[in-house]
Amino acid sequence: MNIKLFVFLVSDDEAFIAQHKALLSREVDLNVHRSAADCRSALASRRPDLILLDTGLPNDEGFKLHRELRDDFELADLYQVLICTADDIARDGFEADDLLVKPVDDQVLQYKLTLLGKTFGEKAAVRDQMAFAQNVAFTSMSAMGELGVVMQFLSKSFACHNIQSITALAIESLRQYELQGAVYVIWEGDGIALTTEGTALPETQRSLIEQRRMLGRILEIDRNLVVNFDHVTVLVSNLPEDDAQRLGRIRDNIATLAEGIESRITGLLLEHDNTLKQQGIRYAAYEIRNSVKNLHARQMEDLTHSRRLISQVIDEFEQAFLHTGIQPAIENQLIGDLVDLRRKISDIVGRPGEVHEQLNIVLAALDTIAGNVDVAQ
Repeated sequence: MNIKLFVFLVSDDEAFIAQHKALLSREVDLNVHRSAADCRSALASRRPDLILLDTGLPNDEGFKLHRELRDDFELADLYQVLICTADDIARDGFEADDLLVKPVDDQVLQYKLTLLGKTFGEKAAVRDQMAFAQNVAFTSMSAMGELGVVMQFLSKSFACHNIQSITALAIESLRQYELQGAVYVIWEGDGIALTTEGTALPETQRSLIEQRRMLGRILEIDRNLVVNFDHVTVLVSNLPEDDAQRLGRIRDNIATLAEGIESRITGLLLEHDNTLKQQGIRYAAYEIRNSVKNLHARQMEDLTHSRRLISQVIDEFEQAFLHTGIQPAIENQLIGDLVDLRRKISDIVGRPGEVHEQLNIVLAALDTIAGNVDVAQ
């Protein structure tokens, strides 16, 4: 790839200038300077791609300018083509990148300029490729770093056991992006709002959030970004204006961050709900267990009383039979019937333990559901 070079010609040789100016003006963007001082002044305002420097300037100014440029930190790499004599090549300090030995032929000069245009074009292409590769690498590293903020939030959020700490962690993530804004969380009639500035949520931002909570998942107006989920709204009030790629990454990462906040808050609310349910089940099991104990005690007391009462009634019947004067065979039959009746009644009133066992099975199931399997029966 050939490019048109910007060239300084530094020479006071009017014959050389007249002979080659037309060719030079056609092949390159040419600035002619007839003294070293004039060249130095021009270099202060614009740097050329290369300099054609005549070493034959008066008072050896050409060679002095050559050495001065080589020793200058900012201009040491300026490409120098020296227009010189064969004797100049042997001088100490001669460090030309290329040279044209006087007298200079037009064909040689054109060949040099064509070759230099091609060389500089290839260098420019390499520089462009390197700049593109650096930009891709920088963009990739930036994207990885920005995504790392979200990953860090997700990792740390599992150590947070309440909504307040989750919200504070989200605010810290916004600060890592160097963003200004707020995180607004609502749940079961309650809410919390924190800002990156550590102040109360301004009324203007609160109004903006409340107006846009039901308008969609992601809303972008001017430099404001609002990301909505069921329990969380993330507001960014200083989106970058001059970097479209970063703006896109910020938008995606903030949406991912908001989704992570929503997931963690939903998890905390479920954990809280499960805790309440477990506590309710434990309380119910405790009450049922006390009732079972009281019921069992009353059943055992009633059983003992019933057995005593039955024995007393049967004994009284037996004594009555002895004084009724009935025949022995009938008396024995009646006594046998009473003994059988006592056995059957004892079997009936002696079964309260079955109910107790069934209730204990229910209690064990409740304890397991509540995560309280070690509760004593």
